[in-house]
Amino acid sequence: MTDTYSKVRAQFGKSAEGYVHSEGHAKGAELALMVELAGDVAGQRVLDIATGGGHTALAFARAGAEVVATDLTPEMLKAAEAFLGEEAAEVRESVTFTAAAAEDLPFESASFDVVTCRIAAHHFADPQAFLKESARVLKPGGRFLLVDNVAPTPSELARVMNHIERVRDPSHTEAYSVATWLSWFAETRLELLHFSRWETRKDFREWLSRAQTSEPNGDVLEAYILSLPETYKRYFKVEEQEGALHALVHEAALFVATKLEAA
Repeated sequence: MTDTYSKVRAQFGKSAEGYVHSEGHAKGAELALMVELAGDVAGQRVLDIATGGGHTALAFARAGAEVVATDLTPEMLKAAEAFLGEEAAEVRESVTFTAAAAEDLPFESASFDVVTCRIAAHHFADPQAFLKESARVLKPGGRFLLVDNVAPTPSELARVMNHIERVRDPSHTEAYSVATWLSWFAETRLELLHFSRWETRKDFREWLSRAQTSEPNGDVLEAYILSLPETYKRYFKVEEQEGALHALVHEAALFVATKLEAA
C-alpha cells in the first residue's frame, strides 16, 4: 500500500486547490441525493472518508450532522478546512478533520451513524479493506453511501478506461465494475438499499488541468483516445472539434447500503 499512498499524497498535495474549486465536486447532483438518502442526520455522527475538497462533509454538516472528515493527504485536509472556514463559517464547528487512510481508520467500532465516500475509491490501495473498515466503524443499521466512477463490464473497455485515467493521474488505482462492488458489499454484510448510475461529462482540457497532467502526457492521451475504435469512442461519447478532443464521459454510480445486524 505504501507506493499507492505515496502516489496519492504526491498527486493531491499539488492539486488540492483544484479539487476544492472543481464545480463537478462542489455541485454534483448526486451530493444532494446522498444527503436525502441518508435520512434525517440531524445530531448524528457522520464519517466522510477521503473528503477531498470537503464538499460532502459540508453538505452533511449543513443537514445538521456532526461530521468527521478524513483524508490521506495533509494538503488536501488543510485546503478543505480553509474552504469550510470561508464558505460556511456557520457550520465549521460541526466538522473535524483527521488524517487517515481509508483502509485503516483510527476510530472505534460502531461509532458512526453514517459513513460516506464520494469520488475517491478508485485511488484506494485496497478497496475491500476500505469496505471492511467502513462497516466496522458503522453502527448496525447505519447507512453507508459510496459514489465513484465505475468501469464498464466488457473487460477490454474497462482496461481502456483505467489506462486513460492512469495516464491523466498516476494516483488512479482502478475503477471497478458495479458487479464487483456488489460482490464486495455482500462479503462485508452491507445490504444494498439504493443504486443509481449516470454519465459524467468531462471537458478534456479542464479535466487534465485539474489533475495537473503534463502537456506531453495530455497530448499522448488525446492522440490515444482519438485513435480508439469507433465502438469505444461511442461508449466514451468522445466529442471532437476540428480534429481536437473536446470532451468525453465516464460512468459513475451511487450505492447506498445498511450494515446488517450481527448473525
